[in-house]
Amino acid sequence: MSISHYQFLPSLLPDEHKALKASIEERGVDVPIVVDQAGDIIDGFHRQRACDELGVFCPREVRHFESETDKLELILRLNCRRRQLNRKQKRSVIEAYLVRDPVIADNLLAEIIGGVSKNTVGEVRSELEATCQIDKFRKLRDKDGKRRPVKYKKVVANTPKETETALKVIGDLPQNCAGKTIDIITAQRRARRSQNAKERDRQRDVNFPESADNIRLYHCPFQNLEAKSDIVPGSVQLVCTDIPYDKSFLPQVEELGRFAQRVLCDGGHLVTYSGQYWLPDVIHLLSQSLTYRWMKASFWDSDATTVQVGDAKVISKWKPILVFSKGDGTRKRQWHDVSHVLAKEKRWHPWQQPLAEVESLIDDFTVPGDLVVDPCGGGFTTAIACSNLKRRFVGSDCEDQNVATGQKRMQLHRDLYFYLTDAVDLLRSLADDVVLNEWARDAGVSEELACHVFQDMPDYIKDLSNTRPAAA
Repeated sequence: MSISHYQFLPSLLPDEHKALKASIEERGVDVPIVVDQAGDIIDGFHRQRACDELGVFCPREVRHFESETDKLELILRLNCRRRQLNRKQKRSVIEAYLVRDPVIADNLLAEIIGGVSKNTVGEVRSELEATCQIDKFRKLRDKDGKRRPVKYKKVVANTPKETETALKVIGDLPQNCAGKTIDIITAQRRARRSQNAKERDRQRDVNFPESADNIRLYHCPFQNLEAKSDIVPGSVQLVCTDIPYDKSFLPQVEELGRFAQRVLCDGGHLVTYSGQYWLPDVIHLLSQSLTYRWMKASFWDSDATTVQVGDAKVISKWKPILVFSKGDGTRKRQWHDVSHVLAKEKRWHPWQQPLAEVESLIDDFTVPGDLVVDPCGGGFTTAIACSNLKRRFVGSDCEDQNVATGQKRMQLHRDLYFYLTDAVDLLRSLADDVVLNEWARDAGVSEELACHVFQDMPDYIKDLSNTRPAAA
């Protein structure tokens, strides 16, 4: 085995190596060797040598290191107190370490090695500086010796194939894996989730031009929406809506299914809220044109709804959200079939659904730039969600008052969005209500309405405020 950059501790004596080899042959490797994200051995050179001589695989623990100094310090922490080094060997270790990491403070290095003083480290440092083996630094790292322990991402690999996989995924593990040792299956799953999350964040950051044409609202029944909006057949990724729950709308449910079948692309989805009473009929009618996929449950903690079922009354605190597709669904992402609503939102329409829940539905079945259609607009929460998530939107409602309210809501949303982003560009703080109240006065709306409009802002805008205004 060739000498590594990380192999600077004294080698085992022949008898010590022989005893280690015999132990491994009898019981196997008790402690896996540590390798970095590039596969280089950081700790366990002697165990690896013994395994090579025995012709067996040495288990590995793959760790993700942020810096070279993290690797070097780990070598010392794992070995110096475990190995019975004499004073001469410790001075040799100090010298070898300082050549690799000369900016470490004397007292910190002495603390890590143990059994030596900072003066001993200082003496070795002076010798290396005098012989120009290291530079002289005016400031040293962590001079007070106080440093929080480094938390590593660690994956245990018990075969060569697992080691190869661990090396591939270690860099993709999320930060919440730091300080934990996980198996290869868990590592693959968490790395995949982390990659998917990063891809969703990247998609949210795509350059999506702000334009009034991206969000379009029409006053018409959905049966006329195709002609009025020039929707191209097969161009829609998601029909997301909240149909009326009463029996009188049932004749239009089958028409809605045919509408979705025409406008959806292959693999596109229809997602709709539904009441419970006529649920079997709704599923049956939509299934004439689309493929039933699943049902989500939206439940809430606030006031329940009383439903008369025969002679009984049902206290209902949930409603179904139906998921249909045109042919085979194309979305590969996981999505949850339970949605917890913290509070009802009815500012813009009596049947209004919570914005966060609608955003979740859109995020589950589309990516930025996709076209979303809501044929029963109501308060047009779907339009707001599409604006926040950088989706294109076409929606309609047969009530002119609903469309007028939706257009007002959308205009206020755009105005406040640009006002707040301008304030941020001017380095103004959004940590209080000053900027929001200024906008309310300029826009001629009440502070209460301004708070409602603020609640419609994208999360990345609301996160700029430490205290989000609460809608009354």
